[in-house]
Amino acid sequence: MLEKSNKTENKEIKKSSAKSSYMSEVNGIERMSFHEMEAKLEREVISQLKSEFPGIESSKSFSLLVDAVVNNIKNKDLAISESREIE
Repeated sequence: MLEKSNKTENKEIKKSSAKSSYMSEVNGIERMSFHEMEAKLEREVISQLKSEFPGIESSKSFSLLVDAVVNNIKNKDLAISESREIE
């Protein structure tokens, strides 16, 4: 009985530790679809870029910059998740 309890606890620990820092910061992650999470991330990136670089949204390459930043965040998030799963 105790052994089964420990296995269940270990599974729960692995599930919670497998989430990356970005994923754990997103509220309601269980209820959000992939597209909703991606849209939220993009909105946050746009907001941050506008606040750090006023007037940048009028640049011709602003959408490319947003895409690059979002892609970079997702790649880092994936790398973190994979390294945690290996451990």
